[in-house]
Amino acid sequence: MRPLCAEVAARATRSLSARSRTLFVHTVGATFIGVAGGLLAALFLGSLNWATTTRTDLDWLVWLLPVGGLVVGFLYHRFGQPAAGGTSLVLDAAHVPDGDVPARMAPMVWSGSVASHLVGASVGREGAAVQIVASVVDGAARRLGIDRRSRSALLVCAVAAAFGGLFGVPAAGGLFALEVQRVSRRHLSVLPFAVASSVIAHITARAVGIEHNQLFRTDALNLDWPHLWRYVVAGIFFGGVAGVFIAVECFVKDAFARTISWAPARPAVGGLCVLGLVALADSRLYLGVSYDLVDSALTGAVGVAAIAFVWKMIFTAVSLGSGFVGGEMLPLFVMGALAGAQFARVTDASVSLFAALGLVAVFAAASKTPLACIAIGTELFGWKGLPAFGIVCIVAVLAGGKRSIYPLSPLARRHGATNDVAL
Repeated sequence: MRPLCAEVAARATRSLSARSRTLFVHTVGATFIGVAGGLLAALFLGSLNWATTTRTDLDWLVWLLPVGGLVVGFLYHRFGQPAAGGTSLVLDAAHVPDGDVPARMAPMVWSGSVASHLVGASVGREGAAVQIVASVVDGAARRLGIDRRSRSALLVCAVAAAFGGLFGVPAAGGLFALEVQRVSRRHLSVLPFAVASSVIAHITARAVGIEHNQLFRTDALNLDWPHLWRYVVAGIFFGGVAGVFIAVECFVKDAFARTISWAPARPAVGGLCVLGLVALADSRLYLGVSYDLVDSALTGAVGVAAIAFVWKMIFTAVSLGSGFVGGEMLPLFVMGALAGAQFARVTDASVSLFAALGLVAVFAAASKTPLACIAIGTELFGWKGLPAFGIVCIVAVLAGGKRSIYPLSPLARRHGATNDVAL
């Protein structure tokens, strides 16, 4: 009896020691990742702001879109093949036992994103930021000999830190990190550490002088039936916009892959196509991030084309589908805000309110992250909008189909990821 009791006690001690060690690694890791993620996000955001300002001041840089595309395509073809998986590679690495994030991903994505923004490609930022922070974090974890399970948790924290530090939405950052990786319920213990990393990254970015784009409060909400039917119909509309964007982007990507065998030439041809779109739309507003269009939608400014969200969709699908480097989040924000403003005009509703709803709901449907997007809406526009954001985002996700801009590989799904959306 005594030897058995001693063995049980020894096992309990070892188990307690292992849990304590894991808790220590996660706590310390989440803290350092938050600081590092905030600093990296601030530096990355500063470099992209420089690129955007330079392009705006020097109009002729837009004519270098084909050249910039060729440079980005050649660099990735010559040096960046291990990192070509993009954000999906980061998501897979959190699930696959022998998965990792290549160390070269950070410099490749950083340089490619700056070059893409400098010449005016319609790309975002979040995908690049996630890849940069995850690459640095995973490389450091491997060097420190951290076990595979803890590395997986730290990768979730890295995604959260990149998101929170870049966009200034700390609560949403933690939720986004878990939702986008489709973690199972047994992984929910990582949530407090992910939120902590996101909050610390946000605080760190602000401490070094980053001022995130804080939008304004929405109109007062009245959840009576006239508003409720609009929320439901708007959610279906926003889900449709997201679904069409994913289909168009995949079509463009497949078309370029089939017709242009030499990979570096694809973004070069894509740059020529974007210049053609500028001529067709008779506007440069759809180049780059297009913050001016978001402001116009949220303020209800007149003069914005009724199909402006369609133009932004095409510009972004061609830019990303041909091989320029960036992300989809900010372009989807722009599409959603423009689509929401147009929906409000057609249904005689508040333009600013539905522009705000569209801004988050289209991204929710495209990324399949409804909880994170509800949090984004409340953090950007205030808690009064919580019921409206909840209804519209959930309906949009349900109406948007199963495809996501952040697809998981079958291998990742076999190791714990799930396609189910956390509703």
